[in-house]
Amino acid sequence: MRYYKVILTFLVLLGTVHLNARNSGFTASAPATVKTGQQFQYKIEGSQQGEVILPQVKDFELLGGPFTSFSSSTQWVNGKMTAKTTASYIYILRCNKPGTFTIPPAKVKVKKETFETNSVSIQVVGEQVSGTTGSNETQTGQQVQSESDQPVFLRILPSKREVYIGEQLVSELKVYTSVNTQPTSGMKEVPYEGFYKHTLDADQNSSRENINGKPHVTQVLQRHILIPQKAGKIVIEPYESEWAIPQRVSRGGSGFFDDPFNDPFFDRVRNVPVKIATKPVTINVKSLPENLPAGFTGGVGDLTMTATLNTEKVKVNDALSLVVKISGTGNIALIGAPEISFPPDHDVYETIKSTSISTRGNKVSGTVTFEYPLVARHAGNYRIAPVKFSWFDPSSETYKTIASSEFNFKVEKTDSIDAQGQIYMPGSRGEEVRNIGTDILDIKRSVPVFSTAGVTPLSGYMYWLAYLMMALLFILAIILLRTYFRQKADARLTRNRKASKMARGRLKIADRARKEGNSEKFFEETEKAVWGYLADKLSIEVSSLSLEKVSEIIKTAGVSGELQEELQKIIEECEFSRYAPSTQKADVDVLYNQTIELIRKLEQNIRSK
Repeated sequence: MRYYKVILTFLVLLGTVHLNARNSGFTASAPATVKTGQQFQYKIEGSQQGEVILPQVKDFELLGGPFTSFSSSTQWVNGKMTAKTTASYIYILRCNKPGTFTIPPAKVKVKKETFETNSVSIQVVGEQVSGTTGSNETQTGQQVQSESDQPVFLRILPSKREVYIGEQLVSELKVYTSVNTQPTSGMKEVPYEGFYKHTLDADQNSSRENINGKPHVTQVLQRHILIPQKAGKIVIEPYESEWAIPQRVSRGGSGFFDDPFNDPFFDRVRNVPVKIATKPVTINVKSLPENLPAGFTGGVGDLTMTATLNTEKVKVNDALSLVVKISGTGNIALIGAPEISFPPDHDVYETIKSTSISTRGNKVSGTVTFEYPLVARHAGNYRIAPVKFSWFDPSSETYKTIASSEFNFKVEKTDSIDAQGQIYMPGSRGEEVRNIGTDILDIKRSVPVFSTAGVTPLSGYMYWLAYLMMALLFILAIILLRTYFRQKADARLTRNRKASKMARGRLKIADRARKEGNSEKFFEETEKAVWGYLADKLSIEVSSLSLEKVSEIIKTAGVSGELQEELQKIIEECEFSRYAPSTQKADVDVLYNQTIELIRKLEQNIRSK
């Protein structure tokens, strides 16, 4: 009889639990007010596990979910046993436009039954709500979900919000997290459209900060130096990244006779990928003041300039160069070449630009060098006007200008060139005054020789012979002059004929550097001599030169493969030795002799086009 009572009591209790379990319902909830572009949680809760069918949420962007959790508990109260189960389904949503929107009821399918949740109304505000720290309420009293309510969020933090064009600032990408999280994959760099950027090393150390009274672990993920390239309001667009956020997941089961260890304590934690994004950041970029000074080439910062001429005395067809160095802190890589007023009738080649940049101290600093190669073509004394350089200083908000001294150099004539000494002044050219004779001749005091009347020079054969010779000389002079002027008009042919002579002129500079022990300048000048010879001999612009193009042309011109290999070897040795350690540089004496021999062989083997 006692066993029957126990069984009856058990059946009554089971019926009670079953009735409690049948009292199922699902409710949906979300923050009443959120900010534009902010992520928030849309949560569905009920007493049973099932399959959630979301409604159409066209006004919202679904970023992640569902993240499912399940818990159950059993307790005795006044001799009665009650069982409580809770199932949660969390979705991550975002709305990118302000307004008031409604999420329609969602459906949850449990076995053969379908339940419907309530609808949820959400107000999306366009601007961040003002208020004191820790308070995120609107004027209507509704609660706004702030960034600190999220388990992890990103921020872009610029050092300045207002700068001039070309003025540099530092921007950081920083992560804030209140859970143990990490990115699901490698993070790309923030693009920073409209800025010229330099990447800095990120801070490997983390720190703690209180955001709206909540502790967060923070770390700088990316750091860049930014230089704006245009005026106006430049918006740094939201940067998205995917992070793994831990979510508790139940072991399963929804009934009284399920796993006896079905307790939240035994639930497992799963890393769920969630997309998060930064807020857009606006930088106000101001235009530079008007009335740009002479010599301004786009430099902005704290800069200075020096200019030097590598030699003051050369011979005709020798090479020399003017070097302008601009150094300091600013937009070094974006500075243009200053304008130089060179004397006419000389060959000025393409400007060579080289840049050395450092980002120490979170600032872009360094040196940009402009080299202006020049080949002297006429003897005389020449002058280069002072070099002017202007830049804008953001600290004083003014333009600054610096000028070098003027440069003078002398071009001496060579034995093979008949050149008159001249002195060049900008805008004028003069000749020496010559004494061509006296205007009044003295009276002849001796008796003149008289010829017989009736006899003229036309009757002698010497006159006709001299006349014929003068006619022939006149025709020959016309032919020679026409040939000479045709050759002078053909610039390509002139460069071809003078290629070897100009190369020897450049090699003289290299030889002086070799004797002075300046190996770096020697390799630089030797390489210029070879490239200059090829450009003149093959009639190719210096900017278009390459080993592949030269090899193809000289092969067509009949140069042997062995000589091509020697040319490539010398150019590669020059390029390598300019930047290699001193122990690995080529022998300057051997390389100098090889270069002279190479040019001699090329002169003999290349057929003029």
